[in-house]
Amino acid sequence: MQYLLGEWEFYGYPFKVGKGVLIPRPETELLVQLTIDNGQLSIDSTVLDLCAGTGCVGISLARETGCNVIAVENSPEAVMYLKQNINLNNIENLVKIAHADIFDYQLSTVNCQLSIVINPPYLSACEMSSLQTEVMHEPAEALFGGSDGLMFYRRFFNVWGERLRQAHLFACEIGDGQSVAVGKMMDKIGLDPQVMRDYNGIDRVLYSVKRNT
Repeated sequence: MQYLLGEWEFYGYPFKVGKGVLIPRPETELLVQLTIDNGQLSIDSTVLDLCAGTGCVGISLARETGCNVIAVENSPEAVMYLKQNINLNNIENLVKIAHADIFDYQLSTVNCQLSIVINPPYLSACEMSSLQTEVMHEPAEALFGGSDGLMFYRRFFNVWGERLRQAHLFACEIGDGQSVAVGKMMDKIGLDPQVMRDYNGIDRVLYSVKRNT
């Protein structure tokens, strides 16, 4: 239905959607709210929105707080919608696109005013095989996280560990039943994982606010 309509609402804002891009979910709005509550966002702060897709997370944060956003996305199809959504929401002055694989993307600086958010692929092979018919139209690369759903996280924390430790806030969406495993990965690289549950009482977002030194 969302693809047929060509537009969907997220956090009260309109977003263009279509084939090749993940449709924004209500659960992901929690990632936005948590970042607002814990990121100390202002016109002087920056949010790095990794695996940005439609840009729903980063654009919503920019519209709500006036913060600067760097939206990192590798898919050409998703970047097309990302550009449209930046224009649709009149936020060109605050949201910039980095068309890149996050594992190749290099930050020039990481400081205490930076928040890093990500909604990565986290469905397991079993979950992929039992998807509802309509969800199967969405891009698999935005959904599939390997046989156990944790493949992306393992690589991500290995590559991004140092940058995550330096940022003020790191927050990521997770799948049902993944909070313990992903929390251990965060703890291993020196983060202090906290959990936020969704509307159904399922652990949905893990986050860490930089420890005071």
